[in-house]
Amino acid sequence: MSVTQAIQIFSISTALFTSGGIAALSAFDIPLMRSQPASRSLPMLRWLFSRGSHTAPTGIILSSTGFAYLAYAALPASARTLSSVLPHVVKGKPGLFLAASVLSFSTAMFTSVFMIPTNFDLIKRNEDLGGSHSADSISYRQSINAKPRTAEESVNGEYDISQWSDLSDPQEKTRREPTNEEEEQVRGLLTKFEKLNYVRALLMGAGGVVGLIGSLA
Repeated sequence: MSVTQAIQIFSISTALFTSGGIAALSAFDIPLMRSQPASRSLPMLRWLFSRGSHTAPTGIILSSTGFAYLAYAALPASARTLSSVLPHVVKGKPGLFLAASVLSFSTAMFTSVFMIPTNFDLIKRNEDLGGSHSADSISYRQSINAKPRTAEESVNGEYDISQWSDLSDPQEKTRREPTNEEEEQVRGLLTKFEKLNYVRALLMGAGGVVGLIGSLA
């Protein structure tokens, strides 16, 4: 097996695996969380956000970079200037791999532009109810008598243990029970997240499929 073939297999499988993991969150996890009180669903989702920040971005970067390399490797040796490269990057194997790279990377762009506001709203509500990103995290924050943080402070791990080394389970429930109005708002946000997350999974999956087509072209 050549290096190029190994990168093809790795990039395609990484894209499809990441897409499946993202889709599973909307297909299975969110409906389960939506059936629970916000005092339990918010800590669970915050835990998933913490774990997902370790895996999904890595899958996106690796697959999009791999596909970009494959697009370059597929260019003919005669393509040395910009004018000679352009006809190849819009069609054929180089074009397919380039499209796969763009689709994979667009998952990160879609997340930043369309999903972060919803994600941060959910994180802030978890903080306001006395939640944190894990069981060990809330224990530590209680020990230092930490006050609720903004979503940005929570994501940055301020006044907290490291999210990168924390392997504890999710917090069982928030310290404060939400009001009926807050319950409805959280359910609405979970539904919005579920739909947006499906789009993210579709973009990532499309990158993997287009990359597969490029490898067979």
